[in-house]
Amino acid sequence: MKQVTATLLLSLLTLGSALAAPPKKIDPTHNVGGYIDAGTTTPHTFTTYGLPRQLPAIAETERNNTNNSLIRKKIDQYLKDFPATTAILLIDDGKVLLEAYQGVGSSSSEFYSMSIGKSMTSLAVGKALCEGHIGSLDTTANTLVPELGQSGFGRSTVKQLLMMSSGAYRSARSGQPAFKNGIGLHPKYGRPYKGYSWPMRLGQTSVDDLLWGRDWQQVLNKNVHQPGEGFIYKGADTLALGKIIERVTGMPLARYFEQSVWKNTKPEASGHWEADRDGSTMASSGFQARLRDWGRIGVWILNSRAQSDCFGRYLTSATQTQIPMPKGSKSLFRGYGYQWWTENKMAPGFWGLGYAGQILAINPATRKIMIKFAYRHDYGSAGTLMKLFKQWNASP
Repeated sequence: MKQVTATLLLSLLTLGSALAAPPKKIDPTHNVGGYIDAGTTTPHTFTTYGLPRQLPAIAETERNNTNNSLIRKKIDQYLKDFPATTAILLIDDGKVLLEAYQGVGSSSSEFYSMSIGKSMTSLAVGKALCEGHIGSLDTTANTLVPELGQSGFGRSTVKQLLMMSSGAYRSARSGQPAFKNGIGLHPKYGRPYKGYSWPMRLGQTSVDDLLWGRDWQQVLNKNVHQPGEGFIYKGADTLALGKIIERVTGMPLARYFEQSVWKNTKPEASGHWEADRDGSTMASSGFQARLRDWGRIGVWILNSRAQSDCFGRYLTSATQTQIPMPKGSKSLFRGYGYQWWTENKMAPGFWGLGYAGQILAINPATRKIMIKFAYRHDYGSAGTLMKLFKQWNASP
């Protein structure tokens, strides 16, 4: 009987292990810019503009105060506990408290953002609005890009796309739809991909194909609710925004982003944003830059948000809840703004998040910024860092 019980327990444990969701991960080299070398398409390359924005170290007396000293020690321990972390940066009112790298990460690495690219797309939409390229966020998308037609994308307003509320499809995995026969073809294994990122990177498909062409025709669970009725996380809503920027400005999203955002952050080095075979920007991911230039973007966002002009007002709206999470959601966030996560249940501020454990947290109340990159999202890695961000922000 004891042997039967032990065998049954072992079977249950094995089954539980098999059913446990695997950690979200990417190749470590892809976390530090390797995707642009793995693909066949040509990414947009950002250049530098004059002297970079200064990011001085925080004063020694502040660095060594009780709370800052404790946070630095806890971050050191965090890096040991979660070795898939490649970089962390803490900025307090424009000054660096901590800058750390490990593994494949270094000060010269370009850190690939995955879905924080969505938040970067939001910045470009705000600039397009305030520069008059988009007359109103209430403009329907098919007015600006007629090819979007009567899909959820086309019938949505720009604002509804920003809020991930197009209802265009029900997400199957990480914001991507399910395809009837898969999408593209793996060059080594000869089987279709489940998601669109690799086929787009390899030049097998395009943003146009996905939004209204051949790949859109085989998307399952389409138009599941009317635009604006509810939140469903969808990468293609962001791709539609990128296509809108392209159409109203006459240039790819990445090029417009460079002119309206990137150069104003005063970066120290170049950066990249992935594109499809037609040159359209992969708006839902694919943006990469050095860690300190990510920090400069964060500081620029804080400074711009504090202004009373059109863009400052846009950023204030973009980083506040515009749509709540669905009832019963297991998300650590209660709301969503314009491609930014809001109302974190564990910590203050607004957040950009990326697959495999990437985080950009900004708290305008204290002007503190936390940026973290990783190639694997280990259990507890996000919650632990959120608790540390809350503790750091509680200091005077």
